[in-house]
Amino acid sequence: MKKFLSLTLLAVLISTSLPAYALFTELGLSYGRKTTTFDKDNSFDSESITGSLSLYFLERLALELSYTDATGLREEKASPSDARRTTTQKSQILGADLILVFADKTALFQPYIKGGGAQISRYQQIKIEGQDTYTIEPESVTVPSYGVGLKIKVTEALGIKLSYDVWKTPIGDGLQTDDSSIRAGVTWAL
Repeated sequence: MKKFLSLTLLAVLISTSLPAYALFTELGLSYGRKTTTFDKDNSFDSESITGSLSLYFLERLALELSYTDATGLREEKASPSDARRTTTQKSQILGADLILVFADKTALFQPYIKGGGAQISRYQQIKIEGQDTYTIEPESVTVPSYGVGLKIKVTEALGIKLSYDVWKTPIGDGLQTDDSSIRAGVTWAL
């Protein structure tokens, strides 16, 4: 984690210490939510919020630094006589990605791709009705990340941002899974 934060800090210092090369800076705020209900005893609800800072050092190339806070809540009960099981999962993701935009910043539609890395910290708390609560807390990991998106220009400074992001998350025994997120939000160019 220290190495990831050091590299992120170095990137920010380099980007901000060379203002002649920085064309503009963009702030973003995105939100994602999914609710699935099977019946009154079985449901899943997740939401995430992401804040980002994009430092454009070329017209179509940027370094995006982001922080995501995500929470998932699953409630399960197989039959009326079974104990209710409530699982809460919390993830915090620090990301650093290079973004390549396929249109000028003056274009109405600005599709982009991105790739980089993320530091993921997470835990899971499981509560079974009538029993103790226990927590699973795997170590924080640094993983590759990538994504695609579309910015839609509303005004000179304001835009709408839609994205699909993926993280290669370890699940134990040397195995990985693709955790993904679909988000919608706003951006503000400074």
